[in-house]
Amino acid sequence: MEKTISVIVLSYNVENHLHNAIDSVLRAIDEKFSDYEIIISDGGSSDKTMKIANKLASENKKIKVVRNKNIGMGYSYLNGVEKASMNYVTMFPGDNENSGFYFGKTLERVGEADIIVPYTTNQNVRQLHRKLISDGFVIFMNFLFNMKLKYYNGNCVYRTKDIRKLKIRSKDFAYNAEILIRLIKAGHDFVEIGIKIKPSHKTAIFKLNNIIGVLKTVLLLFYDVNIKNSIGGLLFN
Repeated sequence: MEKTISVIVLSYNVENHLHNAIDSVLRAIDEKFSDYEIIISDGGSSDKTMKIANKLASENKKIKVVRNKNIGMGYSYLNGVEKASMNYVTMFPGDNENSGFYFGKTLERVGEADIIVPYTTNQNVRQLHRKLISDGFVIFMNFLFNMKLKYYNGNCVYRTKDIRKLKIRSKDFAYNAEILIRLIKAGHDFVEIGIKIKPSHKTAIFKLNNIIGVLKTVLLLFYDVNIKNSIGGLLFN
């Protein structure tokens, strides 16, 4: 498969960071791929994010802009996947809080397996409660689905055609965990790569509606995978 990549930059009110995020993505891509595109998938920003995104797109024909409703990270990601035209797809946060250097290290592994799964090696840079919840989520998911993954929420790289074969229910923070489990249970191979992250003080995931959304996704996924034994379906219908 030809090495081409679609990078979905998930953006929501990131007017002060979007330029740097795009620069990070461009440096990470470098000359690793025969072709690429950057899809800025906005989740209903109310600041100048869309104005900046459209300006960036006007300056670089490889950049596209997708405007979404303010429904959730998973919703914006899946709409980005729908617009993707390259063979592989991944994401990068529009607030530039991930390490562009280690994002590049992840992209270097593309082609080694169907899925490239980065995991965090420096969890100590997170606030203690975030580290405990992140570690607990990994243990919980591995137990429920008989997996041995080190992390579920990284900037995974997938084959675009593989995601499009799935029916993804999640519109929230759990979208990546759902994609990973469905694809791995369907027999797709993967490699894990250790990366380091920047210190972060994000708290959005701890909002009640986000917690409820994640729990709903996990319960429905458990029903599909472990009870119905159903993995696939159509993603966009």
